[in-house]
Amino acid sequence: MKFRPRALALALAVLASLALPAHADDGLKQTTITIYAGGKPAAGLLFPIGTEVKLSAVANSVEDGAKQTRFAGNVQGRFTPPAGTSIVVFGEDLVMAAEPVSAERAHAVRDLEAMDASDQLYRVRLMNGGTLTPDEWKRQTEIDTANARRLAQIVDRFGWPGLRFAGAGSQTAFLVLQHADTATQRKYLPLLRDAVMRHDALGSHLALLEDRVRVADGKPQLYGTQAGGEPLRFDPIEDEAHVDERRKRVGLPPMAEYAKMFGIAYPAKRAAE
Repeated sequence: MKFRPRALALALAVLASLALPAHADDGLKQTTITIYAGGKPAAGLLFPIGTEVKLSAVANSVEDGAKQTRFAGNVQGRFTPPAGTSIVVFGEDLVMAAEPVSAERAHAVRDLEAMDASDQLYRVRLMNGGTLTPDEWKRQTEIDTANARRLAQIVDRFGWPGLRFAGAGSQTAFLVLQHADTATQRKYLPLLRDAVMRHDALGSHLALLEDRVRVADGKPQLYGTQAGGEPLRFDPIEDEAHVDERRKRVGLPPMAEYAKMFGIAYPAKRAAE
């Protein structure tokens, strides 16, 4: 690897440019732009597999590698997404990398992305206050079973498809798991825990799944995300006096605010008792 001095970098306005195929399964790459602070990743951008991204930047030093370019010290530049407006970037340490992606992984990510529409095919009507016929519920259940089967194949092959693996498809993976049978949820719950620990999945997703599995097992929930019955009420909550503290740690709103979303009466004094 070679470091070029700032003067040369400024003169040449170093250009890192990746031209990636949009649809082919051979030679696919995935581009990431990672911003570091204090030597640790602080933020980043993950582009869809096969997306062409162009980045031009100047910095105190530029380190060229086979798979990545690192700009360090007073980084100033811009990147241009496909058919998009150039976006200015700046900071002290920035890395642009292009990771080779196998056709199998690309196929898995595309399948996860496609599941989003089918998972919500009929449920979107419920979110808008509508109802489903028995036949529509039957069809949605068939879709859920097929999606869960494909998700299991992906997980068994690659592990839990977190953010770094699937991008936005990682959230679809969680939705599919939420709508799978309890045995499947219980099986993959430890994998989701691990993904959250390495900042590759949302803590709020883990809280929802933890509660769902605990309620199914006849245990009190930890985060107060599950409700049922008529009238609607929250399932029992373990150590309810400290539930809002647990919710805050995973990015969930306080119970009183959450309850209003569902029209459930939740006096603040309940959590203090």
